[in-house]
Amino acid sequence: MTSSRIVFGLVVPAAATELAERVDAMTRIVGEQASLAIERRSAASYEALATDVREGRVDVAWLPPIVFVRLADAVVPLGSIMRGGKSAYEAALVVRADSRIKTIDALRGSRAGWVDPWSAAGFVLPRMKLALLGIDPRTAFRTETFHGTHRAAVQALVEGACDVVGTYAREGSEGPESSGAWSEVAGAEVRVIATFGAIPPDVIAARKELQEEVREKVLGALRAAGKVAAMTAALRELFGGDELREGLAPGYDALKSALEMASARGLFD
Repeated sequence: MTSSRIVFGLVVPAAATELAERVDAMTRIVGEQASLAIERRSAASYEALATDVREGRVDVAWLPPIVFVRLADAVVPLGSIMRGGKSAYEAALVVRADSRIKTIDALRGSRAGWVDPWSAAGFVLPRMKLALLGIDPRTAFRTETFHGTHRAAVQALVEGACDVVGTYAREGSEGPESSGAWSEVAGAEVRVIATFGAIPPDVIAARKELQEEVREKVLGALRAAGKVAAMTAALRELFGGDELREGLAPGYDALKSALEMASARGLFD
C-alpha cells in the first residue's frame, strides 16, 4: 500500500506569506496530476530543510545545490531546475549602483549581506573565491548578516542595511550577468563587481525511504505539470527557473570537492 499524501519541503521564511501561497499553488498543480495530496512544510533555513529530509518529516524537497550535496546519500534526484534554459548559473557580488566600491579589494571593511550559510551563490561560492583571490572572508568585512532569501538580501542592499550582497546571476537578454535576484526587486539599481561560477542548478529530490511507486507518481506528475502554463509561471515566480529537466545536471562532484577543501581550510568556521 502506498501513501496518497506526501510532504513537500522547501525554505520559506515565516513572514513570506505571498511566497507560501505561490508554493501551495504549484503543489496543487503537481498534486492534481498525480492524484496526491501534497502538504507544504516550510523550513526557516537551508540547514533546517536538510534536517527535515534526513529525519523523514519531508518526502520531496526543493534543494539548493549545497543542500543537495550535503544530502546526497539520503535523497534520490528527480529533476533539475533550469534557468533560462541553462543548467548552471553564477554567484555575483553586487553593490548599489551609487556605491563607492568598484573593486574586490575595496570590499575590505564593508558590510556584507548574505542569503544563508548553506547558499551556494549567496554565501559559499563567493567566500571560497574571495579566499582564492587573497581576501580572507573571515576578517575582510566589518559586519556579516544573513537575510534568508536572495530577494531579502537584495532588498537589504537597496535599503542600505549592507554594502555588498552575494546572490545569483544569470545571462539575460542584455548580456552576461544582466539579470539575477535583483531583477525581482522593485527599484533595485545595482552594479555587479564580480561573478563566480558555474553553479549547478537546484534539484527536486525525494528521500530514499519514500516508496518507489510514490516517487514514480511524483516524477510523472512533474512531467505532466511541466506542460501546464501555470506551472511554468510558478517556477519562474518562485525560483527564477523556467523548466524542470529530469535527472541531475553536471557539476555536483566539482562543487562537493570544492566545498570539502574550503571547509577543511576553516572558511565557514
